[in-house]
Amino acid sequence: MITDAERAAWDRDGYFFLRGGVDPELAAAVEAEVVDRIRADPPERHPGEATYLSGENYLIYPETEPSPGAKNPEDLISKVFNCHAEGLSRELAGLPQISRRVAGLLGPDIDCFQSQFIFKNPGVIGQPWHQDSYYFKFDKQPQVGVWVALSRATLENGCLWVVPGTHGPERIFEHIPDRRPAANRGYLEIVSEDTRAKTSALMEPGDVLFFHSYLMHMSTDNVADYRRSAMVYHYGRAGTRALTPEGAAVLARVNRWIPILRAA
Repeated sequence: MITDAERAAWDRDGYFFLRGGVDPELAAAVEAEVVDRIRADPPERHPGEATYLSGENYLIYPETEPSPGAKNPEDLISKVFNCHAEGLSRELAGLPQISRRVAGLLGPDIDCFQSQFIFKNPGVIGQPWHQDSYYFKFDKQPQVGVWVALSRATLENGCLWVVPGTHGPERIFEHIPDRRPAANRGYLEIVSEDTRAKTSALMEPGDVLFFHSYLMHMSTDNVADYRRSAMVYHYGRAGTRALTPEGAAVLARVNRWIPILRAA
């Protein structure tokens, strides 16, 4: 269950850390599982901007401009959606130290509806300031993001940055298209808000960050010679619905609603 200190940080800042919350060996095994799956069915067999690997879950998004030193299939990938629907990634999503804290924030009945395995390979760009709730047009708000570091997240390899307290109004700021030529498909950015209070989220393998879906966050470019890997889960209340049929159709491609906890 969530602690008093974690609840206070959540209410004040919109996020808190659980340092060493996941066994680093499990974190490494989750990354290896995703990499092995990509290598067994490489993206070159599935041309297109975003495509499924074999099966109905692993949805891969390639980098617009891949890592300059790309050698392996995973070096071309930006994100993999839906990993939480199977394997070790699903096991990680349901760990008690994660799921019970999410339940402490949202209530006893929770689902994991989306996951993103994020490859931040050397030389690729980050994602600009945004709020996840801009994309999650649901009837039940907010959602909880859970960022599990599978490798070190440093200033050099493009760690996450947050603006504490920007979750407070629970309102969506204006998002405009990411204007960078190398921007990945669908990237939008907030340019209207003051971000001078930003703080970095430096993490070690196995560290976990819980963050509010209205919290402004971004990541910087990877200027290091090593990858920054993370699994990001998004949790919502059971019974959550998309606000429009059109929205439901769009979200169905990148969402898999998996029950995680139910009230006894």
